[in-house]
Amino acid sequence: MAKDHDDCVCALTGWVGVVSFVFLVSRLAFALPQRARSVMAFGLAAALSVAVLPSAALAQGGPSPAAGNEAKARYEALFQRNLLNPADLDAAFQFAEAATAVGDYEAAIGALERMVFYNPDLPRVRLELGVLYFRLGSFEMARSYFTTAITGPDVPSDVRNRVNAFLSEIDRRLKPAQWSGFAQAGLRYQTNANAGPNSLSIRALGFDAVLNQQFRKRPDWNTFALAGFRHVYDFGNQRGDAFETSVIGYYSAQHRFARLNTGLVEVNLGPRLALMPDAWMGSAIKPYATFTSVALGDAPYLGSWGGGVLLSFPVGLSVIEPGVEVRNRVYQSSSDYRGAPEQTGTFVSAYVQGSGALFDRLRWQGKVAFNRAEARFAYYTFDQFVADLSFPYEFEAPFAGITRRWTVSPSFGFSRTSYEAPNFVIDPNVRREDTEIRAGVLLDAPLTDLAGLSAQVLYTKVDSNIRNFDTRNLSVLFGPTLRF
Repeated sequence: MAKDHDDCVCALTGWVGVVSFVFLVSRLAFALPQRARSVMAFGLAAALSVAVLPSAALAQGGPSPAAGNEAKARYEALFQRNLLNPADLDAAFQFAEAATAVGDYEAAIGALERMVFYNPDLPRVRLELGVLYFRLGSFEMARSYFTTAITGPDVPSDVRNRVNAFLSEIDRRLKPAQWSGFAQAGLRYQTNANAGPNSLSIRALGFDAVLNQQFRKRPDWNTFALAGFRHVYDFGNQRGDAFETSVIGYYSAQHRFARLNTGLVEVNLGPRLALMPDAWMGSAIKPYATFTSVALGDAPYLGSWGGGVLLSFPVGLSVIEPGVEVRNRVYQSSSDYRGAPEQTGTFVSAYVQGSGALFDRLRWQGKVAFNRAEARFAYYTFDQFVADLSFPYEFEAPFAGITRRWTVSPSFGFSRTSYEAPNFVIDPNVRREDTEIRAGVLLDAPLTDLAGLSAQVLYTKVDSNIRNFDTRNLSVLFGPTLRF
């Protein structure tokens, strides 16, 4: 009876989440212009495709549909080999690797536990068992295996270091209230800090003109500081339901162009609720509210508020998250930006983001979004397609005594922006269309559990059908980091 009651509660909560999602999206849709509604429709279609197709495949059982044919074939072959000879420890370990690769953590756990049964003195196997239970959210079982993995006298130092890191994380996650934070300060150099056009030959009122020298592209340094804080309150209902709050703050002071000094504060908060905890472990829905304030040139520039809904679905070794967000943006005039209020309007974004493991130390992160910005003046209204992809790779630190792995992340991005109407001040006969490409690399180098260094190189190129907006910029930043 207790299990039936829990199942009913789980099902009811899941349906409440779905109904809340549909209600919020429908209310938002009726309040938006027609073009903005199409953006939300795109987001809903993406969410539905991500939710329905993998769930139908998972219902059939077996390895994750995200795994390739080769990985599934290896999984099946090693499964048969283990059936014929359960005492073959080499085959059991290979099968555990194959099962992990296709997302079948339970099968991997079974294979590794058989190895421990035949030979209890295997600290690396106990470590892998702890990692698998950790991934499944069974933290007490993970703690048990991690603890026994480092009880022997001859435990390798790398095993002991990894176990201690996991034990600290388990202690943090088992607390009802979890705090975490990140901070960085440093210097940034840009070859085109003021976003000046590539050429002094521009368009004005539909005619060729020469740009004043003071507005040409110019390099500059800035000093910046970035801080982020996250709080998670676990409801303690064994389903993973929690309330999440995040705060991000940023400020940069230009050395030459004070009118480009930038400050930002953003707050996001909302519950994350298990969606289908029995049928699809790890699936969740998160309605949230968001608030942003931006200062430019040390004067108020933009205030925005709104909300959205994010769905989360684990698929094999990846997590796919479709979502929709709506913001009301209000721009303010200042001595440097008198025309800013012309951009005031609604901003809608429909997106699909995700991350996952490719190999042992290589991951992927990506996001595809379609955005619609409404503005008071049509020449500031635009549709935009954005795609970004990065590949974080972990490697051992090149210096002795540093136990934390470093991460290098090459990244690539593309965006296409189409404006709704010509700007008569620039060219009354041409609607602006921009294409931007981005390529960069980020290095995250922890030196201790708390402190480290970070550096990034990023190149951006914008090609526009109006040469006023053709730009190139190379950005380099570096500075110390702090995590807690």
